[in-house]
Amino acid sequence: MYKPAEDTFLMEDVVKNYRGNFALEIGIGSGYLTRRLCSNFAFVIGTDLNFDSIVYAKNNTLLTNSNKFLICTDLGSALNFKFDLIISNPPYLPADTGWGFEDNTVHGGKEGVELTFRIIYSARSLLHDDGKILLLRSSLSNIKKMDSFIDKFFLKKKILVRKNLFFEILEVVEIAGIKNMSSDKYEV
Repeated sequence: MYKPAEDTFLMEDVVKNYRGNFALEIGIGSGYLTRRLCSNFAFVIGTDLNFDSIVYAKNNTLLTNSNKFLICTDLGSALNFKFDLIISNPPYLPADTGWGFEDNTVHGGKEGVELTFRIIYSARSLLHDDGKILLLRSSLSNIKKMDSFIDKFFLKKKILVRKNLFFEILEVVEIAGIKNMSSDKYEV
């Protein structure tokens, strides 16, 4: 399970400015950002593939309101609902480091963006027509490839905040127009 760190707090600074009725966090980790969403949205769902994350978030984030749900599922595959906002601080480090191990709490695929592509693609069926997705990304991943993916599907991208750290640059990106994304299968 991923514990809150600089990237989490950067995402929180952006998320606090969004309000609406329905929000989804994909990959809740500790549940820190899901709890933040609960302050500004009437109905919130948090998902994670790791059941331990679901249990931890349930026990440690005071998500006891009847309009807040935690579900163990891959992305949003178990959901049949439309959201105003989807957020994700996905694992974004490249797994192709030569270190000989992969940790799915921090590695987002060979180039660090493959999981992010899956999240964007799956959001097509989960967003209201004017819904948006907020994603955190790192300069350590293949940002050019992510931007090409966004351009290929004619999505609207806006970098909302950028933070320079000692070893990387973090960005929170807002993506819109996902509902109009073609159903062509994406290629990584």
